[in-house]
Amino acid sequence: MKTLHLILVLIFMQQARAQDLGGNAEEGERLYYDFACYSCHGYNATMRVPLVGDASGIMNSEQLFLTYLRLRADQNPVNPKNSMPNYAVSTLSDEQAVDIYAYLRSLNDDPPELADNPVMQEMLDAAKARGKGNEK
Repeated sequence: MKTLHLILVLIFMQQARAQDLGGNAEEGERLYYDFACYSCHGYNATMRVPLVGDASGIMNSEQLFLTYLRLRADQNPVNPKNSMPNYAVSTLSDEQAVDIYAYLRSLNDDPPELADNPVMQEMLDAAKARGKGNEK
């Protein structure tokens, strides 16, 4: 039964992905900053509340992303502990939300190689050297 459920979920997700509307990533970037999404999600959407590489499923398709935003708009007033603002259609249109989604999908969680970041390499080397002095 679990296998059947998983298959149905995967089919739904694939269909939802096929129905993506195709937003404008450049406009989405502007909206991401205008709506201050970066304040929680970070400048590359990988910070405190990451969206890039998100395992919750809300980034699997535009439709799931929109559904999540609209459900939050319905539920957030009921649960004031939620820190994310609600985004009803009157605040953020579907077109704007899809643009933000397109921007988020254009990002990746692919940090540069350590060799490409000399400052980080220097910090790690210093930490290793300090650690070797503490070995007994």
